[in-house]
Amino acid sequence: MALAALTAQQCNFAIVTGPLDETRFEGIPLFFSNYSVRMHKSHPLAKKPFLTYDDLDGQTIISKGRAYDCFRHNIDQHILVPGRQIHILAETADESIIRALLLGNKAINIGYDYADALYPHPDIVNRRLKAENGGQMIYLVANLQVRTTKASRLFREFLLEWIHKKDPTS
Repeated sequence: MALAALTAQQCNFAIVTGPLDETRFEGIPLFFSNYSVRMHKSHPLAKKPFLTYDDLDGQTIISKGRAYDCFRHNIDQHILVPGRQIHILAETADESIIRALLLGNKAINIGYDYADALYPHPDIVNRRLKAENGGQMIYLVANLQVRTTKASRLFREFLLEWIHKKDPTS
């Protein structure tokens, strides 16, 4: 949706996962985010130091869902094509719903590791999803055809400076 809004010139920039179509967009890498699985601390998978796609076979999951290309691509490529089975309990970006389901030990949540720090809870643990392609670069993307406003240029500069202060290696 973010790239569609950029294409339609409804916004000046967006934060999206890669890879990017560099013929249409200009992207600045912000940070790499690993795939992560969050679950209740009593979930059987919580005993493992990290997870693989094989560990997800037979699990009930909640995630942002098929509306997000990264989710669709990973579920198709790493779960469905190899013949692994999952049950999708819910598709939502609403963190309160995700948290309630995790606390009820109803499902596991597949997402990005940056969410682990944003939504901590003492009864929810996270495990890195260890895979050959175990994450994605997050980009600040602009449509080269859109003229930026002063406000968007200042916000973009602020955002880039703030992220650099949070991660001086970027």
